[in-house]
Amino acid sequence: MKIENLKFEGVSFTHEGQEPIVQNVEFDFPMNEILWVKADEGAGKSSLLQILAGLQIPQSGKYLINGENVVDMSFEEFLPFRLKIGYSFDYGGLINNRTLYDNLMLPLLYHKVLTPEECKSRVEAMIKEFGIEKFAHERPAHVPGRIRKLTCLMRAVVMQPEMLLLDDPSVGLGQDSVYIFADHIHRLRKEGHLKHIFISSYDEKFMNLFNYQIIHLDDGQIYLQTVDPEKRVVHL
Repeated sequence: MKIENLKFEGVSFTHEGQEPIVQNVEFDFPMNEILWVKADEGAGKSSLLQILAGLQIPQSGKYLINGENVVDMSFEEFLPFRLKIGYSFDYGGLINNRTLYDNLMLPLLYHKVLTPEECKSRVEAMIKEFGIEKFAHERPAHVPGRIRKLTCLMRAVVMQPEMLLLDDPSVGLGQDSVYIFADHIHRLRKEGHLKHIFISSYDEKFMNLFNYQIIHLDDGQIYLQTVDPEKRVVHL
């Protein structure tokens, strides 16, 4: 099952006691793009990504994937889509009492998308590619923050999902890790994975490693701003 369409129909979402993140939004999300999600500090970029991941449920309206309303889905009904979605929010997503190696293996083994030997081969290749060999058998609390953050990002892409949601992915990473991760994204896209990518970030230098379009979250509404790659200034 491919993710072919994402749409908000009258979607509203508010954290208790705060201004609306989105309010009665009608929006067709561009597909097969890298979308830079931009908004003022505290405007709700992370919450928007969580809605798209199915982790937050709108208070009203419909969030449609391929015309099916996520709001009305059971866990089992949403699972085929969930298997196609990878996400990383800050330093979350790792199991504290398991090693980094185990954290990367678990999604593959749990969902049985590969044989155990194929899982091992993929994870070991990623560990080498990202240069975390000496930390692989340590637990998250026992490694530097940049390694923990990098492992969170690796876990988000280890299933080679169709849709990827990243919240401030470059924060806390060293420059070398930023380039390695960006190269990994480019490679997976060339192989037909990571078709739809949403990135919230204030890091223009990181974002300019990609050809992106921009969606703005402003005053409870979502707006699309197209970007001409030929006119973009790239700072490396």
